Amino acid sequence: MLKIFYIAAAIYLILLLLLFIFQRSMIYFPSPDAQRLISRHPEFSPIEIVSHDGLVIKSWKSIGYPDKKTFILFHGNAGNAADRMPMMRVLIAAGHSVILAEYRGYGSNPGKPNENDIMSDNKILVDKIIAGGVAEQDIIFMGRSLGSGIATQLATEYDTAALILISAYSSLPDVAGDIYPYFPVSLLMRDRFDSLSIISGVKAPIYMFHGERDQIIPIKFGRKLFEAALGDKRFRSIPLHGHNDLNMDHINSEILELLKKIS
Repeated sequence: MLKIFYIAAAIYLILLLLLFIFQRSMIYFPSPDAQRLISRHPEFSPIEIVSHDGLVIKSWKSIGYPDKKTFILFHGNAGNAADRMPMMRVLIAAGHSVILAEYRGYGSNPGKPNENDIMSDNKILVDKIIAGGVAEQDIIFMGRSLGSGIATQLATEYDTAALILISAYSSLPDVAGDIYPYFPVSLLMRDRFDSLSIISGVKAPIYMFHGERDQIIPIKFGRKLFEAALGDKRFRSIPLHGHNDLNMDHINSEILELLKKIS
């Protein structure tokens, strides 16, 4: 019995070590730019920033009317920003500007993704947009899945019109702990995107959307984050839908109706 215990303990420690070493490869799943998709959306053009460590990071922009809002979308952990071009057609048709923020290591961008550098890169991007003449109060941060953590942190640092979160989570350790309940993931994780601890600092209206059948980020984590938010907030649960089958045309149409209340 003692021998079985030692073998089990050794296997557990090896698995723990593997989880720690390869944790970022289990969070980030980038893909190259889809050039064929990009060619179908000439309304988007590149917008570039230079990171703190000298990398040129390319995102995408579609410029609307000057009296409309500027939506900055922070996408999920898989694919790349160009994949989201078709999802923004309702906002573009309404005359709004749309920025599809890209991350290092995604699309054609150099570098490897991690929380600190992703946050630094996107602060530079937001500052560049503001320096280009867009008022903070005309910016709307929009985060989906992994990107909800980026959007939430930025919303605590800028005086924006609204924060929109789709399939959001309280923190990455919360979600990982649900997947790996027998491992101390909260102690292991380097990238945490702990929105729960900071969302009370968001002063802008918060609108959240979450599929009731989401098995990747269960809705309980979205509700947990919502409960911690203060001020003007709204949570919309979407029946019969999960994580990857949400209809962004419907969501964006609803967002436009909600924004009429704060315009």
